[in-house]
Amino acid sequence: MKSKSSRASHEAIALAADVSVSTVDRVLNERGGVTEEKARRVVQAAAKLGFVRVLPEIWHTTKRIEVILPKNSTPFWQSLDEAFVRHGAALPRHYVLQRTHLRENDVALWRRAILNPAAPRAALIIAADAGAEMAPALQEVMDRGEIVATLTTEIPGLSGHTHSGIDNVAAGRTAGKLMAGLLRREGVLAVLPPHERRVEHTQRIEGFRQMVADRFEVQVHPTYDRNHRLSSLVTNLLDQQGVVGVYDTGHDSVEIGETLRRRADRPVWIAHEKSSVHQLYLKTGILDFVLDQDPDRQASHALLDVLKRCQEEKFRLVPVHRPELRIYCSENL
Repeated sequence: MKSKSSRASHEAIALAADVSVSTVDRVLNERGGVTEEKARRVVQAAAKLGFVRVLPEIWHTTKRIEVILPKNSTPFWQSLDEAFVRHGAALPRHYVLQRTHLRENDVALWRRAILNPAAPRAALIIAADAGAEMAPALQEVMDRGEIVATLTTEIPGLSGHTHSGIDNVAAGRTAGKLMAGLLRREGVLAVLPPHERRVEHTQRIEGFRQMVADRFEVQVHPTYDRNHRLSSLVTNLLDQQGVVGVYDTGHDSVEIGETLRRRADRPVWIAHEKSSVHQLYLKTGILDFVLDQDPDRQASHALLDVLKRCQEEKFRLVPVHRPELRIYCSENL
């Protein structure tokens, strides 16, 4: 139980800092749950009043890092979310990691989440839906002092942030080089992005075209995440369009694999992400190459970058390099 003199001291600090006595108690006893601005006022008021005890440093006030990811159950997004849970557990105790999941293709919803967080935050890590459309909102929160890091997609035209992800144009060029090197016959190459709005898929397609357009016709067929129609789509592409190669920029589709398994004229197939499904098709010779963007390193790199930019140099998750594109085939699983 606090002494009367301690209570009186806390009341004087609360009055000087224009906060409640309970806020003073939380700050001086380092229990968190107080904004950095209020904590700073409390510590400054306590020091000015000559409060007799060791005062907490300002950086010990609770800081919130928000991670915004699309609400998507595919293996890559699940792996990325799980990586944030693992690495978030190693954050300094005065940090709180909040994971927010938003439905895709809703620009207004994403803008609101960026501009109007549920609670004050020190940093935002985001896999920004719609890419460049989010740039003005992200610039606004950076202008008001928040640290921003992006995942999976580097936002065109946005300066002052860190990108913790692969170069998607280079990924597409890599897929194109592998595809062209494997093919010994002429024909059409089909690119199957989940949809056309996310920048990482358009960048991969751009890089792919750069490598193959002089030798092959490239057709882009967005699937809009409708896995149930992929079998008929792929069958039609092989039967009607003369497709000799399939570049799947973001799926984890049993429909594609099972369709190709039944074909004597199986095309070259290159896909993204080292999921359990893709590993099975690599082992059985249905899938030729997988390009993986290492979600675990994306999460750890983004968190470490945020800590550094919050001047938390003394804390380390693990020594982390930038995420790199990884290439898998049946021989190196």
